[in-house]
Amino acid sequence: MEFFSVYIVMLIVYVFVDFIWITLYMQPYFTANLGHLLRESVGTSFLLTYGSIFFIFYVFGLYWFGVRAGIMSNSAITATLSGGFLGFLAYGTYGLTNYIFFKGYPLSITFLDITWGALLGGAVSLVGYLVFLRFFYQS
Repeated sequence: MEFFSVYIVMLIVYVFVDFIWITLYMQPYFTANLGHLLRESVGTSFLLTYGSIFFIFYVFGLYWFGVRAGIMSNSAITATLSGGFLGFLAYGTYGLTNYIFFKGYPLSITFLDITWGALLGGAVSLVGYLVFLRFFYQS
């Protein structure tokens, strides 16, 4: 029950914050810089199906590598840095792969994605750690 509760809160926070980030900031930036590569229209079911696959596993990774590290060391900083490092690796893999293989892929988007991944991964891991402390920690 403890894992499921913390995980669901993390998933909600991740999806909500990332949705706001993508729609308010990145969508216009992508359109301006990569408009020729973007799909004309992305249906909600397409987004939910393929986005959910990433969200479900990625947030589980943040729990496993971020929250659990924080719990084991009894440290919010460890949870934040561990989740941030996983975000750095995941978003870095995506961003650098795009930069390497797609001609004209902006380096600015690569750096922006990596930074966002690190910040979001750290923040969501911190939220998970704090939820664990508030509701499940027994001293």
